[in-house]
Amino acid sequence: MANASVAQNSFGFKTASKIGWRELRASPGKFIFVILAVAVGVAALSGVKGFGYAFRGMLLRNAKQLIAADLQAQSWGGLSSEQAAKIERIGRASGSELTRVTETVSMAGSSKQRFPQMISVKAVDPRAYPYYGKIGLVPNDKLASLLANDHSAVVTPELEMRLKVKPGDTIRLGGKDFFVTGTVTSEPDRLASGFGPGMRALISREGLARSGLVQFGSRAAERFLFKLKPGANLDRIKGQLEDTGRRIYLSDYREGSPAVGKALDNTTTFLSLVSLIALIVGSLGVAMAMYSHLQQHMDTIAVMKALGARATQIMKIYLLQTLWLGVAGGLLGVAVGAIVQKSFPWLIHQVFALLPEVPWDWSFSIQGMSLGVLATLLFTLPPLLGVRNVRPSLVFRRDMSDAAAASRRNWREKVPSWMGSLLILAGFYAIAVWLGGSWRMGFYFMAGLILSVLLLALIAAVLLGVLRRIVKLFSGQLPVSVRHGLANLYRPGNQARSVLVALGIGVMFTSTTYLLQRTILREVTSEGPGREGNLFLLDVRNSNALSALIAAQPGVRSKVQLVGYIVARMLSNNGVPTERLNLRKERRENLQTIRITTAEALPDGLTLRKGEWWQAGSTIAALAVSEQARDDFKLRLGDRIQFQIAGRTVTAPLVAIFRREQRAPVRYDLVFPQKALSGLPVTYYGAVHVNPANIPEVEEAIFEKFPTVTVMNLADVLNRIQEAVDQVALVVRFLAAFAILAGIIILASSVAGTRYRRVREVAVLKALGATRKRITAIFSIEFSVLGAVAGLVGGILANVFTRILADKFINTHFDFDWISLLAVIVVSALLANLAGWLASSRILNQRPLEVLRAE
Repeated sequence: MANASVAQNSFGFKTASKIGWRELRASPGKFIFVILAVAVGVAALSGVKGFGYAFRGMLLRNAKQLIAADLQAQSWGGLSSEQAAKIERIGRASGSELTRVTETVSMAGSSKQRFPQMISVKAVDPRAYPYYGKIGLVPNDKLASLLANDHSAVVTPELEMRLKVKPGDTIRLGGKDFFVTGTVTSEPDRLASGFGPGMRALISREGLARSGLVQFGSRAAERFLFKLKPGANLDRIKGQLEDTGRRIYLSDYREGSPAVGKALDNTTTFLSLVSLIALIVGSLGVAMAMYSHLQQHMDTIAVMKALGARATQIMKIYLLQTLWLGVAGGLLGVAVGAIVQKSFPWLIHQVFALLPEVPWDWSFSIQGMSLGVLATLLFTLPPLLGVRNVRPSLVFRRDMSDAAAASRRNWREKVPSWMGSLLILAGFYAIAVWLGGSWRMGFYFMAGLILSVLLLALIAAVLLGVLRRIVKLFSGQLPVSVRHGLANLYRPGNQARSVLVALGIGVMFTSTTYLLQRTILREVTSEGPGREGNLFLLDVRNSNALSALIAAQPGVRSKVQLVGYIVARMLSNNGVPTERLNLRKERRENLQTIRITTAEALPDGLTLRKGEWWQAGSTIAALAVSEQARDDFKLRLGDRIQFQIAGRTVTAPLVAIFRREQRAPVRYDLVFPQKALSGLPVTYYGAVHVNPANIPEVEEAIFEKFPTVTVMNLADVLNRIQEAVDQVALVVRFLAAFAILAGIIILASSVAGTRYRRVREVAVLKALGATRKRITAIFSIEFSVLGAVAGLVGGILANVFTRILADKFINTHFDFDWISLLAVIVVSALLANLAGWLASSRILNQRPLEVLRAE
């Protein structure tokens, strides 16, 4: 029937479809690997990426709570009435809601405490503030109800403790009495506040006007909070606000917390990288399966050509098959992706109370479906184009040396296949750019893929040559199973080279996913806030006595981390006075008051980037600066910088440049040797981790012994940020686990795709008297060598590739992971055996006569 169809003069898509469908229906099992490979890639693209971006959107929405708005414009004094009016006009013109928050410091007293205390006063419009998040209040009432008039105030527990007041009592601010109506337990935007004292009072803006605390020249911070209307152009509004004048500092919800911001950036990068890896590995599985399929049908193609079929007609048949398989795999992948999108939130809900809303997004499903089908077609091009060069005479005599040699000599006939490979690279690069959203990321992925394929092909050729030599030299000494297993790798028609390349690439990208996950998690968790403590201490003088007092308190879970600083002023750089340095005016002004710190050895959390650190115990003045300070103040190694420190003039050479990690205990950008500045007045700040329930009594103990020490309780805010960061870490683990599972499935299908080439071999071995046990040993040796070599080379390439990606896109350091390399070698060998035998077990039960007669 097929031959009759071929003989027809009119060979359209209908005829090609009939032939292609009959072939698919005749042996559907052999196409499962193609459909599975496409489905896994599409599921990773639609499910993982769709959920990942929905989760990222949820984090961004939650991040708005950290500044209680979409956007804030902040000024620490010097804001004119004209500037304030202009900011308000921009808010109205953009259709945004706008409220103003004023923060200042003041002395507060009560009739129950002789000594007044310095506190932070925050004036808000209680009917609007906060736009996002919820302010914690006791009693649990609305802020507008508790600040219903200009005589009301709500205060923090620290203020109640130190002034010995409670709701119903009065406190005095600016010479005016305020009635305490409630207790503030948490503020969503606490970290965005411009003033530090832990004791705080919230009053209405009418109450601020009544108190008279803010006058001309007063030290106060103004924050304008914007709630943007849907679809508003955030960056355009920020640009307009930047034109309102100097000393306006803008930040949006994406910058509310460096920890959350860094976690979001890392998660976005990871999503792009994993999507690309899933696409590469999925396409690799498609390529292997389709190549195996066409190789199996080489005899059929030769017969069709011998009966007069044209190459274009045959290509049409297999092109339609490829398209059907791609669509089938794509639909299955979209279904799996839907399950992924719905299951991840449920899994996260088992750990976190905050269940992310993940609406179904068809765009990612359509994107995954389109890219899956496109990748299937692209990777089928070379073998399809190779159909043009199939000669029946060479196919029927392909195992003979003269036929093989003749095929190699006709290199010109392979040009179309080479052109198809170039088309694959171009198409794949375009897909990589689309998925990654970066030309640079696409370039690195394509460069990594090309170099890896070339390297693996070279290693495969060398390996087969070495194995041939080993078998030839030690034929008599090697056990029979080992000798045949090694020889099996270079037997005619084995295609061990292509399997090794495909398996190595799959191992490389699957291992890269795992290594990237570990790198991202290390960065995300290290960016988490509150790792050094949740109770912050400022203006500490007697550090040893304070540390001993805190260590003796109940609920203290960590050692007190204290870092000393000294206030200094830079006088000159290389003899050039500060006022003449080629810096912006703001930078020169910053040099007038600098906080410096001291250290003996290189502190934890600092990484030396250039220069040399001083020896421990050094008394010679020297300077180390952060990369940020180097860039801000245009410093170079060897510069001689003069400072005025507590009346002493110190000249120090710049000897080292360091990078400060997020968790570094040293927060300042200028570090001196400790003994070089001995005798100068040092003020300490630091943190300690205390159980939230024990914080009030620890604060009371500190206040009784050290009333001048300022204590800031940020436990609630830090817990919220930490929860967001932990959610990111958990999601990264889920996404990585799914991508790795997808890679393992496709790796297994690459090995299993060799099943159909073993049928005749098993039949011949059985006919020659080989037992089932002997055949199993031969194949196990072959699978183990393929898996172990692919694991070794793929694992090494994965470490190299991860190092490049970490440096270029995550901006972090990555060290070669030898343990993972050893694990990959073992797992790859076991996986190759498992997949090979799961796919090949049935052929061991076939009778030799059935197979040989079928030929």
